[in-house]
Amino acid sequence: MKIGIIGIGDIAKKAYLPVLSQTKGIELHVCTRNKDTLKDIAETYSIQHLYQDFDQWLASGIAAAFVHSSTESHESIIDKLLDNGIHVYVDKPITYNLESSTRLLRKAESKGLLLTVGFNRRYAHPYMKLKELADPNMIVMQKNRGHHAGEARQFVFDDFIHVIDTLLYLFPYPIDNIRIRGKQENGLLHHVVLQLEAAQGTAIGIMNREAGTSEEKVEVMNAHETRKVMNVNEVISHIDKNSLTYGSDDWQPTLEKRGFHGVITTFLKAAKSGQFSTESYQRDLEAHLIAEKVVQTLCDK
Repeated sequence: MKIGIIGIGDIAKKAYLPVLSQTKGIELHVCTRNKDTLKDIAETYSIQHLYQDFDQWLASGIAAAFVHSSTESHESIIDKLLDNGIHVYVDKPITYNLESSTRLLRKAESKGLLLTVGFNRRYAHPYMKLKELADPNMIVMQKNRGHHAGEARQFVFDDFIHVIDTLLYLFPYPIDNIRIRGKQENGLLHHVVLQLEAAQGTAIGIMNREAGTSEEKVEVMNAHETRKVMNVNEVISHIDKNSLTYGSDDWQPTLEKRGFHGVITTFLKAAKSGQFSTESYQRDLEAHLIAEKVVQTLCDK
C-alpha cells in the first residue's frame, strides 16, 4: 500500500518516520519543499519516492496520507486529499477553527474516508492501564511547561487539546456540565483549568505554561484505588497504605510506550480494510468542540 507523508517537522522526524519506515507492507512517498530534508530522509531511511512538488506527490497513487505540515496548511491539504479519495491522518489539531475542522470531518464521513487525528495518548500503555480502573469518581491531569505563556487559540488547540482528549478517553460518563477558568495577561494565556462534571464523577484538566518545568501527570481514582502515571511512564497503584508499581518491559521502544505505534497501526489497518466505526469522527470532533469552548470562554472575559 502506498502511504504518503507531507511536512517533515520535528514530530515527523522523532515519531512518524521511525515507525513508518519499519512498517512492513507499505511503500512511503514523502513530500516536503526542503531539498536538504529530502536528502537527509533518503540517506537515513533509504526512501526512494521523494517529492518537492505537491501535485506530483498527490498523483503518485497513495491510498492514505500522514499530514505533518503546519496547522495553517492543514485545511487546504486535507481538502485536496479527500477530493482525491485518500484517507487522512493529521497531527492535532485538524485546524485552529471549529467550523473548518467540523466541515472536514463531515466531508470525510460523507465520502467514507478516514480523517484521523493524532491523539497518541489513547494508545499509550500507561494510560491504557489507567483506563482499566472501573467506575472512576475523579480524574486529574496536569500537563505543564515552563515560561511558555502563549496566544490563547494556539495554546489550547496546539497543546491543551491533548489534555482534553485524554480526559475524554479516561472519563466514561456523559458530561453534564463544563467549567473553565484561566489566567490571561498582556494578551497571553498563562494557565487554564477545565472541569468536566457528571453525576458519577469529575474530571479536571490543568495546564500551566508558567510552571518552571515540563511535566505530565495523571491520577484516576475510584472508591477502592488511586492509580498514577508520571510523564507517560510507569503506573503506580495506591490501595489503603500500600503502593504497587506495575512492571514494564525495559526493551519496549519509547514510541510504542507513548502510543505512536498503536495509533499509526490502527490507522493503517483501517485504511487498508476500509472498515472503521463512524464514532471515530464524533470522538475526534468532541475534543475540538471543547477546545473551542475553552477559547471562547477565556477570550470573552
